[in-house]
Amino acid sequence: MRSGWSVRLVFSIHLHVKDIDVLYMIQKFFGVGNVTLHKDTANYQVVSMTDLLRVIEHFNLYQLRTQKYSDFILFKKAYDLIANKEHLINLQNLVNIRASLNKGLPERLLLEFLNTNPEIRPKLTLNKNDKLFDINYWIAGFVDGEGCFYVKTSKSKIHKLGLSVSLNFIVMQNIRDMKLMEEIKSTQGCGFITINESSAVIRFAVTKLSDIQNIIIPFFDKYSLMGDKARNFEDFKKVSDLITKKSHLTKEGLDKILTIKSNMNFNRK
Repeated sequence: MRSGWSVRLVFSIHLHVKDIDVLYMIQKFFGVGNVTLHKDTANYQVVSMTDLLRVIEHFNLYQLRTQKYSDFILFKKAYDLIANKEHLINLQNLVNIRASLNKGLPERLLLEFLNTNPEIRPKLTLNKNDKLFDINYWIAGFVDGEGCFYVKTSKSKIHKLGLSVSLNFIVMQNIRDMKLMEEIKSTQGCGFITINESSAVIRFAVTKLSDIQNIIIPFFDKYSLMGDKARNFEDFKKVSDLITKKSHLTKEGLDKILTIKSNMNFNRK
């Protein structure tokens, strides 16, 4: 390249290898891209300009609802620059866009392009009249990636066996997506939101057993999870049934719960 730099646009999704089937489903849906493996990580990538257009057309039709929407708008702008070969004349405009994408510019680019002026990130504006959009299916997909079904056990002096058991449904996101988390809370009609200012993380949680059993579990029974998290949800339901039967108050039942818990989330092989 005359400028000494090559340019490539990439759409990618990284998941744990346990969810590789989800990536194959996405690849089949778009009809483009490749799935690769590296150790315990599976990666779906689309790099061809022609193939990327199919991805862009999809997200034009089905709007992103987190701050990734801003990255998508900038990505489209970069696509147009490259499609029109403007990057061959002035690479700085593309670098300005890159500076506002995702985590910004790496140090090597900061040192090379000293006149970088980051592109202003577009504001997220939701299309409330989108007839193609169903918040319930969207929440199921979002929880597949960002949610957690957690069985919590704590030492307890008031329980005969010395352990209390509770169920937690949790979704965590960057604080900039506060409105989104409030929308999820409003849709579920239960739970609470907490903010950790130091880490800029917002957390939506449902911990009340009746809400878990009467709202959360029926919701995900109806709007199915599709990744490895579906198995965690099934285990979550098993523990819920054991608690309903008060089996967690017996040694045999508590042992069952501890065994189920030991194979959930990051512990699942």
